[in-house]
Amino acid sequence: YPKANAGNDTTICFNNPAQLNGSHDGSSFTWSPVSSLMNANTLSPVAYPPQNTEYILTSLANNGCPKPGRDTVLVNVLPKIRPFAGNDTLVVVGQPLQLNAEGGVSYLWIPPTGLNDPTSKNPIGIYGQEVDSIRYTVRVFNEVGCYDSAFVAVKVFKTNPYVFVP
Repeated sequence: YPKANAGNDTTICFNNPAQLNGSHDGSSFTWSPVSSLMNANTLSPVAYPPQNTEYILTSLANNGCPKPGRDTVLVNVLPKIRPFAGNDTLVVVGQPLQLNAEGGVSYLWIPPTGLNDPTSKNPIGIYGQEVDSIRYTVRVFNEVGCYDSAFVAVKVFKTNPYVFVP
């Protein structure tokens, strides 16, 4: 049988491509399924799988062996990150505000203005007179470092109000 090597299994982030790298010693080859492959007529196609997908490299030879050689590579697709930064909120100057992010394994708040720990899932912000409002972007990372972003706005009141109307 001709030898086919579809390459190493790989893991990608949701909606990202995977570079496949195959090799063979036959006279021709095919990849399947081709519906999510770009340049499927090369040994190094780019895969855009919507979910975990096994790609099969089939090698054919003209040396008298009618049977093909095959190898499979698995592309694992991590789930979509669903970032959440909480709802827009209000705070009084000098009062602590706890922000709350969800959806990942690590976090980065941008900008770090007023935050005690911009890499925390739930940092505490304290704002001075110089801040009227601020809009934070939180990057929510998964276990392999891919991220998506969510946003939250904080309005800062300069004096203690007598009545808050949300």
